[in-house]
This record gives sequence, structure tokens and C-alpha cells, in this order.
Amino acid sequence: MTAPVTAPAALGPREAAVALVALGPDRAAAVLRSLGEEQARRLAAEVATLGPVHPQEVQAVLAQLLKGLRSPGVLPAPGKRLAKDLLVRALGSELGQAMGQELDVPVPFAWLEEADPEAAGKALANEAPGAVALALTHVDPRLAVRLLNQLPAEQRATVATRIAALGAVHPDTVKEVEATLRARVSGMLVTATARRVDGPDLLARLLARTTPENSKELLNAVAAINQELADATRERLFTFDDLCALPPRTLQVVLRAVDSKQLALALRNVPEATVQLVLANLSERARESLGEEMQLITSARASEVNEARGAVVAAARQLEEEGAVDLSREEGEE
Repeated sequence: MTAPVTAPAALGPREAAVALVALGPDRAAAVLRSLGEEQARRLAAEVATLGPVHPQEVQAVLAQLLKGLRSPGVLPAPGKRLAKDLLVRALGSELGQAMGQELDVPVPFAWLEEADPEAAGKALANEAPGAVALALTHVDPRLAVRLLNQLPAEQRATVATRIAALGAVHPDTVKEVEATLRARVSGMLVTATARRVDGPDLLARLLARTTPENSKELLNAVAAINQELADATRERLFTFDDLCALPPRTLQVVLRAVDSKQLALALRNVPEATVQLVLANLSERARESLGEEMQLITSARASEVNEARGAVVAAARQLEEEGAVDLSREEGEE
């Protein structure tokens, strides 16, 4: 019989659960059999709440267990069924089923695990220290520390003291405090899976991968509804930094349409490679003129530089409007 595979002690609860699921039911059951009853119970509970896992996380965990690991796909959410099956395989039908039933009981304060720590910390700042202390003892210690650090200094000290003073707490008390706290703060929370999206930037990235005609049509449609959003999208659709990515002929056309004084100011504090690229795409006369202008600029405010770069971008966009250049980028370019 193959010896049970055990996870290194360095693995945390989530990492151990990821490794357990990745090993498959049979090997996972062997791991659980090698653990004590309480450890098996905790690990099964972790598996039950495990969601889809990114391949990079799987690799990072299994790199400590296996050699020559092939890149895995995203693990599906195992759920309670697999967790219960593992308990039965590891502990036998009677004890495994009994422990599996416990998985159906909601984990106290689990909703805090799904919340953005900053939002949760701010929401808890106005709550009673005793309730906050009880909540923090029921979440992952790493999250508890982050939430604790979000509290005002005075409240943080009080909550820490309450945590240290906690003894046995009746389950009914936990349920009551959780229900009260959840009702008061859950509406203020933002889920950890939510992420801020820069809408104009996202739209600009999409438009950069379509034809100029389609891009113009869509921007006009957005402008008809919200001119501010359309302007913000245009600003992100092509920036001064994108000049270096233009084909030489396109760049040359754009540079010919820009005043040398504006261009000199726009090139202030850019990498030398960018300056050399611009110079290489200018005529000899224009190159000399730009060099002279750059020498005359001994200092410039950031606002002046940004304004000059905006003028260069505006010139490029105007040329595109006239059909003289194409500023769209190919798929895969950033």
C-alpha cells in the first residue's frame, strides 16, 4: 500500500485544502486518515468552503509536495459533497457521516471572510468592542489582524484586550452576536471579489482593437449619452506614451504636425531612448530645431509638460480624424 501523503506543516488551512483536493479523493482520504480527528474535521471544513482555485496557487502549493508538476487547470469548487465523501473514506461511515453533518451548519462570521478588509474594518469601527472581539476570533488569524489594524488605535487596544480575556462562549451567544452584527454592518461591506474598474480605460482598450471607423462611431454614440465619459475614453485611447509604439511612417507624419517648442517641452524628463527615437524620425532640419529648443528649456512645471504632451496627442488624433494616420493598435499590443 502506498504510504499516505502528508502536507508539510508550513501549509496553512487554505493551502492544505487546495493540496488535498488537487491530490484526488483516494489520496486525499489517505491524508485525512493520517491526521487526528480534530485536524481532519478542520481540514474537511476548509475543503467545504473552498472555491475555484487559480492554477498559479495550485502550483505554489503542490510545488512543496510534488516534483515535475504539470501546469494544472482551475480546480472546480469541491463543495460539501466532496468534503463529506473524504470524511467517510477517512473515518468510516458512521463517524464520517456524523462529522459531515456538521458541515451543514453555517460557519459563524463567514461573511466577514468574503468582505473587503478595509470596508469591513471601517464598518466594525463603530461597533461594540466585545462584539468585534468575538467576530475576530472566528475568522482566519491573518484576516483578523488586517481587520484589527483598520480600527482606531483606542478601539484596537480595547478589542485586543477583549480577545485576550475571552473564555468559553455559548453557541447561542455567538449566534446572537453574529446576527446582530451582520444586520448592522453587512450593508456597508464590499465583497472582496469586487474590484474597481476604470470604465473609460476598459472601453479605450476595446476601441484600440477595432477599426478607426467603428471606434469613432462608438465614441460618438457614447458622447451623445455622456460627453464626459466620451472625453475620458478619448484621453485613454491614445496617450503620449503610445507614440513610441507607432510605426515609423505614422510617427513621422505626427511629428511633422507638432510645433518644435511643444515637442521639446513634451520630451522633458522622458527616457533617453524615447528622445533618440523621436530624433531618428525627424528630418535633419527638424532635428536641429528640436535640439535647440530642448537646450533652451532649463526648467518646466509638470503642468506645462503635461499640457505639451496633450497637444502632441491632440495633433495625432486630429490627423486620425482627417484620415492621415491610423492610431489603432493590433490585438495583443498594450
